[in-house]
Amino acid sequence: MSELIMRTASAGDIVQLAEMRYDYTLEEHPELAVTEEQKRDYIDEMHEFLEEAIGSENWVLWVAEYGDEIVAHAYLELVRKVPRPGRATKPFIYMTNVYTRPQHRGLGIGSRLAQVIEKWSRELEHDFILVWPNERGEAFYTKNGYSACSVPMELRLSN
Repeated sequence: MSELIMRTASAGDIVQLAEMRYDYTLEEHPELAVTEEQKRDYIDEMHEFLEEAIGSENWVLWVAEYGDEIVAHAYLELVRKVPRPGRATKPFIYMTNVYTRPQHRGLGIGSRLAQVIEKWSRELEHDFILVWPNERGEAFYTKNGYSACSVPMELRLSN
């Protein structure tokens, strides 16, 4: 019997990660009608992104793996802050694309992954973890120790 393993992603995970991002998007936006050409374009773009991200200094992708299947993941972008005099400057983490396959939800896998990420982040002395959850995710993050912070502002540069 396999056990659940929490680890960082490798190049061998690209196909599953791209599939999961596709599934996640269609789950969140069931109104989308994706053509075969759009799906192929997405797969090419996502594979390119993942090839660059995995092993880079700017991204760390965590996965929860059960047997040969990735059942959950989280993408962490490490954001370096501008130094300030008089205090140590630590990078912060922007966590995005957190997803658990539907058949594995409610089993505590996402919370275990969040705990591993928190422990890893503390060990590396990152300043904080920032996440912009959708409404469905707010309860999950609150349960895992996150709290609301002031609302960011944005200037939309494209549609």
